[in-house]
Amino acid sequence: MATAAKPSEQEKDNTELWRLMFAEGHPKLKSFQRQHSWLPSPPRCRMCFAPFRGIGGVYMRLRGKGPANRNPNYCSACDTFIRTYPGRAEVPMSMVIVDLVGSKELASRMTPSQFGEVLNNFYRPATNVLSEIDGFFIQLKGDEVDGVFPPGFSGPDYARKAVQAAEHLLRMQLPPAPDGSPVALKVGVHTGIFCIGTVGGDSEAGVMDVGVMGQNVHITQLLAKAAQPGEALITEAACTASGQPLQHLESRQLKLEGRQEPVAVRVMRAATN
Repeated sequence: MATAAKPSEQEKDNTELWRLMFAEGHPKLKSFQRQHSWLPSPPRCRMCFAPFRGIGGVYMRLRGKGPANRNPNYCSACDTFIRTYPGRAEVPMSMVIVDLVGSKELASRMTPSQFGEVLNNFYRPATNVLSEIDGFFIQLKGDEVDGVFPPGFSGPDYARKAVQAAEHLLRMQLPPAPDGSPVALKVGVHTGIFCIGTVGGDSEAGVMDVGVMGQNVHITQLLAKAAQPGEALITEAACTASGQPLQHLESRQLKLEGRQEPVAVRVMRAATN
């Protein structure tokens, strides 16, 4: 979880711009996204969806939208935008965190390169699921994949898409580890107010990225850690916001670290989807 530093005056000036992008959808950016989504092929810029490979990638590079040197998750134009207009805003959204089960034990039983293969076999399908269901921010952190579903990128049914992503993640069949042991995952899903905006070093020289901050990030992380293998723990807030009929799922009260009141969740299992 990124720690929110005190915003600068420049960041305060750009708050409305960041709120528009992620809460409603900036008209110009959404136009770019529609145009670029028709061009092949992934991976794409996180902001404008400009393709980096295939014929579409060649076309984008000719237009100055190749992968940025400092941060290849964004095209050069969007990287320039992030640096020129740093800021952040509080936005209602859903977050999905996928956790690899028993990663420390797996790593202790194999070589570093073998464990790297296990991680890649987890990262690739998990990030594909989040991307294909309109998740925006995807971050790989050790044995964890994070994605957020802000309405400005994912649409008004952003919470439904987050629950749908959890369903698809639980259906994934991960290859076994090199020693033949099974590889499983667990998921946390939460909906609430998140702070989203620029994080990182100096806007001129350092690497800048878009990150999410706040206590709701911490809650989602704790949900993913608390889930059992093959489970997704979905807060009642996320269930309600999704509009999905999830009353048939087991209800559970969780005592999470750092929170006095228990958190009500629904339990989705891979075997019952």
